[in-house]
Amino acid sequence: MSLIIQKIKDQKIVPLFYNESFEVSKNTVKALYDGGIRVIEYTNRGTQALENFIKLKEISATEFPGLLLGIGTVKNTNELDDYTDAKADFIITPVISEELVKHSVSKNIILIPGCFTPSDVNLAFQNGLRLVKIFPADALGKNYISSIHPVFPGMNFMPTGGINADFEDITEWLKGGAIAVGLGSSLIKTDFTAEQLTEKAQKLLKKLNQN
Repeated sequence: MSLIIQKIKDQKIVPLFYNESFEVSKNTVKALYDGGIRVIEYTNRGTQALENFIKLKEISATEFPGLLLGIGTVKNTNELDDYTDAKADFIITPVISEELVKHSVSKNIILIPGCFTPSDVNLAFQNGLRLVKIFPADALGKNYISSIHPVFPGMNFMPTGGINADFEDITEWLKGGAIAVGLGSSLIKTDFTAEQLTEKAQKLLKKLNQN
Protein backbone atom coordinates (compact mmCIF):
# COMPACT_ATOMS: atom_id res chain seq x y z
CA MET A 1 0.00 0.00 0.00
CA SER A 2 1.39 3.38 -1.01
CA LEU A 3 2.18 6.03 1.58
CA ILE A 4 -0.63 8.26 0.30
CA ILE A 5 -3.23 5.48 0.44
CA GLN A 6 -2.05 4.60 3.94
CA LYS A 7 -2.36 8.21 5.10
CA ILE A 8 -5.86 8.43 3.62
CA LYS A 9 -6.78 5.19 5.41
CA ASP A 10 -5.35 6.47 8.69
CA GLN A 11 -7.18 9.80 8.44
CA LYS A 12 -10.50 8.16 7.42
CA ILE A 13 -11.81 11.42 5.93
CA VAL A 14 -10.57 13.50 2.99
CA PRO A 15 -11.91 17.06 3.02
CA LEU A 16 -12.48 18.56 -0.42
CA PHE A 17 -13.30 22.11 -1.42
CA TYR A 18 -12.76 24.98 -3.84
CA ASN A 19 -12.98 28.73 -3.48
CA GLU A 20 -12.26 31.43 -6.05
CA SER A 21 -10.36 33.43 -3.44
CA PHE A 22 -6.80 32.36 -2.68
CA GLU A 23 -7.00 33.87 0.80
CA VAL A 24 -10.17 31.95 1.62
CA SER A 25 -8.58 28.80 0.18
CA LYS A 26 -5.44 29.30 2.25
CA ASN A 27 -7.43 29.97 5.42
CA THR A 28 -9.55 26.88 4.84
CA VAL A 29 -6.45 24.72 4.42
CA LYS A 30 -5.00 26.25 7.59
CA ALA A 31 -8.19 25.63 9.57
CA LEU A 32 -8.25 21.99 8.47
CA TYR A 33 -4.53 21.59 9.11
CA ASP A 34 -4.88 23.08 12.59
CA GLY A 35 -7.64 20.54 13.18
CA GLY A 36 -5.26 17.67 12.45
CA ILE A 37 -6.01 17.08 8.78
CA ARG A 38 -2.98 16.03 6.74
CA VAL A 39 -4.62 15.01 3.44
CA ILE A 40 -6.75 17.51 1.52
CA GLU A 41 -8.32 17.51 -1.94
CA TYR A 42 -8.56 20.93 -3.58
CA THR A 43 -11.04 20.77 -6.45
CA ASN A 44 -10.62 21.95 -10.01
CA ARG A 45 -14.01 23.64 -10.15
CA GLY A 46 -13.38 27.25 -11.13
CA THR A 47 -11.28 29.66 -13.14
CA GLN A 48 -8.84 30.28 -10.28
CA ALA A 49 -8.31 26.64 -9.41
CA LEU A 50 -4.91 26.12 -11.02
CA GLU A 51 -3.48 29.47 -9.92
CA ASN A 52 -4.72 28.96 -6.36
CA PHE A 53 -3.37 25.42 -6.27
CA ILE A 54 0.07 26.51 -7.44
CA LYS A 55 0.18 29.15 -4.69
CA LEU A 56 -1.00 26.67 -2.06
CA LYS A 57 1.74 24.22 -3.04
CA GLU A 58 4.33 26.99 -2.94
CA ILE A 59 3.58 27.73 0.73
CA SER A 60 2.67 24.21 1.80
CA ALA A 61 6.13 22.97 2.78
CA THR A 62 6.79 25.90 5.12
CA GLU A 63 3.30 26.69 6.41
CA PHE A 64 1.76 23.20 6.38
CA PRO A 65 4.60 20.70 6.80
CA GLY A 66 3.55 17.11 6.24
CA LEU A 67 0.40 18.04 4.32
CA LEU A 68 -0.53 15.99 1.27
CA LEU A 69 -2.39 18.31 -1.07
CA GLY A 70 -4.06 16.73 -4.06
CA ILE A 71 -6.37 18.00 -6.76
CA GLY A 72 -9.84 16.74 -7.62
CA THR A 73 -12.33 17.13 -10.49
CA VAL A 74 -9.64 16.53 -13.10
CA LYS A 75 -11.36 15.28 -16.24
CA ASN A 76 -8.78 15.14 -19.05
CA THR A 77 -5.08 14.66 -19.72
CA ASN A 78 -4.41 18.38 -20.21
CA GLU A 79 -5.66 19.12 -16.69
CA LEU A 80 -3.73 16.13 -15.39
CA ASP A 81 -0.56 17.56 -16.94
CA ASP A 82 -1.21 21.01 -15.45
CA TYR A 83 -1.60 19.69 -11.93
CA THR A 84 1.25 17.21 -12.21
CA ASP A 85 3.46 20.15 -13.17
CA ALA A 86 2.01 22.02 -10.16
CA LYS A 87 3.32 19.16 -7.99
CA ALA A 88 -0.01 17.74 -6.85
CA ASP A 89 0.55 14.88 -4.41
CA PHE A 90 -2.29 12.94 -6.02
CA ILE A 91 -5.04 13.43 -8.58
CA ILE A 92 -8.70 12.54 -8.13
CA THR A 93 -11.10 12.35 -11.04
CA PRO A 94 -14.92 12.11 -11.14
CA VAL A 95 -14.63 9.61 -14.01
CA ILE A 96 -12.32 6.90 -15.31
CA SER A 97 -10.95 6.21 -18.77
CA GLU A 98 -8.14 4.12 -20.19
CA GLU A 99 -6.53 7.33 -21.42
CA LEU A 100 -6.49 8.98 -18.00
CA VAL A 101 -5.17 5.85 -16.30
CA LYS A 102 -2.36 5.27 -18.80
CA HIS A 103 -1.43 8.94 -18.80
CA SER A 104 -1.19 9.07 -15.01
CA VAL A 105 1.16 6.08 -15.10
CA SER A 106 3.34 7.77 -17.70
CA LYS A 107 3.49 10.91 -15.53
CA ASN A 108 4.24 8.89 -12.37
CA ILE A 109 1.38 10.53 -10.46
CA ILE A 110 -1.02 8.73 -8.14
CA LEU A 111 -4.49 8.65 -9.69
CA ILE A 112 -7.64 8.02 -7.65
CA PRO A 113 -10.32 7.69 -10.33
CA GLY A 114 -14.05 8.11 -9.87
CA CYS A 115 -15.89 4.84 -10.40
CA PHE A 116 -19.61 4.05 -10.50
CA THR A 117 -19.91 0.56 -11.97
CA PRO A 118 -18.00 -2.69 -11.42
CA SER A 119 -16.64 -2.23 -14.95
CA ASP A 120 -15.17 1.12 -13.87
CA VAL A 121 -13.54 -0.50 -10.84
CA ASN A 122 -12.23 -3.32 -13.02
CA LEU A 123 -10.54 -0.86 -15.38
CA ALA A 124 -8.68 0.62 -12.41
CA PHE A 125 -7.94 -2.82 -10.97
CA GLN A 126 -6.54 -4.24 -14.21
CA ASN A 127 -4.21 -1.26 -14.53
CA GLY A 128 -2.74 -1.72 -11.07
CA LEU A 129 -4.58 1.05 -9.23
CA ARG A 130 -5.45 0.19 -5.66
CA LEU A 131 -7.69 3.05 -4.55
CA VAL A 132 -10.81 4.30 -6.31
CA LYS A 133 -13.36 6.95 -5.49
CA ILE A 134 -16.93 5.64 -5.49
CA PHE A 135 -18.92 8.53 -6.93
CA PRO A 136 -21.61 9.64 -6.44
CA ALA A 137 -21.76 7.51 -3.31
CA ASP A 138 -25.23 8.53 -2.19
CA ALA A 139 -26.70 7.26 -5.47
CA LEU A 140 -25.23 3.79 -4.86
CA GLY A 141 -25.82 3.33 -1.13
CA LYS A 142 -23.84 1.94 1.77
CA ASN A 143 -24.10 -1.73 0.75
CA TYR A 144 -22.47 -1.20 -2.64
CA ILE A 145 -18.83 -1.49 -1.58
CA SER A 146 -19.36 -4.64 0.49
CA SER A 147 -21.14 -6.18 -2.52
CA ILE A 148 -18.29 -5.61 -4.99
CA HIS A 149 -15.29 -5.78 -2.65
CA PRO A 150 -14.88 -9.60 -2.82
CA VAL A 151 -14.51 -9.39 -6.61
CA PHE A 152 -11.55 -7.01 -6.34
CA PRO A 153 -9.19 -8.26 -3.59
CA GLY A 154 -6.69 -5.62 -2.58
CA MET A 155 -8.75 -2.74 -3.95
CA ASN A 156 -9.52 0.15 -1.59
CA PHE A 157 -12.62 2.31 -1.82
CA MET A 158 -13.30 5.94 -0.89
CA PRO A 159 -16.97 6.91 -1.33
CA THR A 160 -17.61 10.59 -2.03
CA GLY A 161 -20.78 12.55 -2.63
CA GLY A 162 -23.69 13.10 -0.25
CA ILE A 163 -21.93 11.81 2.86
CA ASN A 164 -22.70 13.61 6.10
CA ALA A 165 -19.81 14.92 8.18
CA ASP A 166 -20.93 13.15 11.32
CA PHE A 167 -19.50 10.16 13.14
CA GLU A 168 -22.49 7.88 12.62
CA ASP A 169 -22.77 8.29 8.86
CA ILE A 170 -19.03 8.01 8.29
CA THR A 171 -18.80 4.92 10.50
CA GLU A 172 -21.54 3.19 8.51
CA TRP A 173 -19.55 3.71 5.30
CA LEU A 174 -16.36 2.46 6.94
CA LYS A 175 -18.13 -0.63 8.26
CA GLY A 176 -19.41 -1.18 4.72
CA GLY A 177 -15.88 -1.57 3.39
CA ALA A 178 -14.62 1.97 2.76
CA ILE A 179 -11.14 2.94 3.96
CA ALA A 180 -12.11 6.62 4.06
CA VAL A 181 -14.81 9.01 2.84
CA GLY A 182 -14.62 12.26 0.92
CA LEU A 183 -16.34 15.18 2.65
CA GLY A 184 -17.22 18.42 0.91
CA SER A 185 -19.90 20.92 1.89
CA SER A 186 -21.12 18.82 4.80
CA LEU A 187 -17.79 19.52 6.53
CA ILE A 188 -16.66 22.80 5.01
CA LYS A 189 -19.75 24.95 5.44
CA THR A 190 -19.76 28.44 3.93
CA ASP A 191 -21.07 29.95 7.17
CA PHE A 192 -18.39 28.31 9.34
CA THR A 193 -15.61 30.41 10.85
CA ALA A 194 -12.06 29.05 10.68
CA GLU A 195 -12.26 28.25 14.39
CA GLN A 196 -15.48 26.27 13.92
CA LEU A 197 -13.98 24.29 11.05
CA THR A 198 -10.86 23.50 13.07
CA GLU A 199 -12.97 22.37 16.02
CA LYS A 200 -15.24 20.24 13.80
CA ALA A 201 -12.24 18.52 12.19
CA GLN A 202 -10.56 17.91 15.55
CA LYS A 203 -13.66 16.37 17.11
CA LEU A 204 -14.39 14.21 14.09
CA LEU A 205 -10.82 12.87 13.87
CA LYS A 206 -10.69 12.19 17.59
CA LYS A 207 -13.97 10.27 17.57
CA LEU A 208 -13.14 8.29 14.45
CA ASN A 209 -9.75 7.28 15.81
CA GLN A 210 -11.16 6.09 19.11
CA ASN A 211 -12.81 3.24 17.23
